[in-house]
Amino acid sequence: MAVLLNQTSNLQLRLELRRRLSDGVRTAAALEMSVAVERYLNDGHRFAPLLSVPAATLLDMDLIHFLQQLEDLLGHPEQPPVPTLDGAATEGLTPAAALEASVDPAIGVRIIGGPDAFLVEIGIDLLNILELVGGAQGERGADLALFRFFANARAVVAFCGALLAEFAQFPTDPAAVNPGVAQ
Repeated sequence: MAVLLNQTSNLQLRLELRRRLSDGVRTAAALEMSVAVERYLNDGHRFAPLLSVPAATLLDMDLIHFLQQLEDLLGHPEQPPVPTLDGAATEGLTPAAALEASVDPAIGVRIIGGPDAFLVEIGIDLLNILELVGGAQGERGADLALFRFFANARAVVAFCGALLAEFAQFPTDPAAVNPGVAQ
């Protein structure tokens, strides 16, 4: 379980990789994860969920890209201008690491800034969390919950380390993955 605490330690993001959903042989390699934004309760000296997604799909490549961006952000806080989608370098953009689960329910995490303080943005699409009312359902991206908080460098490093350790428990070498029974 990877936990990212805010500066005052009263709000946290908890991301847990639960199991491998796909081995990457027949479909894209994917993991099941759970995500929660939790707040500290003084009365029980514990964290309680504000919003949780008990099961979401995370592609291995999405997580690998996020970890690479996070390591670059932590390793080189004084980065040169960030290239844009068209390949041109743009002055003034702050380096960031972003995780966007590309499978429903949509979950996004972006960490911006450094080296002393990082802005953490967590977006969760409520489409798969809210109950149907009168048989009506919203559209993807229409109802989002956004959480923002600041985290110090030590918290971000610990979060990155925990994600790396957790991801290491799941084989990434196709030769080490049992493809299962052919259907």
